[in-house]
This record gives sequence, C-alpha cells and structure tokens, in this order.
Amino acid sequence: MNREQFMKYVDHFNNHRWDKVTSYFRPDVTLEYPDNFMGPQIPGITGNTLHGPKEFIANYKALTANVREVLNVGAFISRGRQFCVELITEFHVFQTPPAGAPAAQWKKGDTHILNQIVLYDLDEKGKFKRIRIFHHRHLDPKTAKHK
Repeated sequence: MNREQFMKYVDHFNNHRWDKVTSYFRPDVTLEYPDNFMGPQIPGITGNTLHGPKEFIANYKALTANVREVLNVGAFISRGRQFCVELITEFHVFQTPPAGAPAAQWKKGDTHILNQIVLYDLDEKGKFKRIRIFHHRHLDPKTAKHK
C-alpha cells in the first residue's frame, strides 16, 4: 500500500462509502481500538475490537448518525506488508448521541480532534487483515480543518 492508494481509502471513509472502505478488508479483519478515545483502559468496559466488515459498517453507521468523522493524513510509512499512518481525526458532533450510542458522552456542537497512529497489517493479496489504532493526544478543536 502506498500513500496514493491509502488516500483513496480515506476518501471513501470520509464520504461514508462503507462498501468501498470494506473492499480493502479481508473477511476476518480485526480493528483494535485502545479505549474508545475517552480515558484509561478498563477491562470489560473500554477498548473495543471489531471483527469483520459487517461489524465495522454497523459501528460507523451508528457513529456517523450523530457525529461527522473526518480523517486527515499526516505521516505515512510503508514497509513490506505493514504500513503506519498518522491520522489527525476530527469528530464534529452535529446531534447529541443517545445513551448507549457511540460517542454518547459528547454533546451537539462539540469538536474533538485526536492525533493518532494506526498500524495496518496486510495479507499476501494486499487486503487489511489487522488494524491497530493508537491515540496519543487530543488536539485543540480550533485546529479543525473541516468545520
């Protein structure tokens, strides 16, 4: 995977073309989240792993019902069947999510920006087989590129 190919994937993600996004995935792909971006890891309560394209689509359809998520790509490093990407991810809350929904702790009008590192493992055909998301800092909402 090179940067240009990844930017096509990001365009599909930012425009909610979930079938095109998941066309990059193996059927048994896993997406590992550290703590759902809200604090320390608490076993059984925080952290999340999505299994397969159907869980991915269900998760992101639920999130984007209330929150506009935009991926901005920073650094991109690729070697063999792994690549690592810096994502500056913007979350714009346009409707307060209901209890139990993704981002339920956020309120209408909130903007959250995270600087994240994401590690992708590819299979022999170049499909995503494992995605690990690491976040390391929250950024000032005033730095949003997409309001």
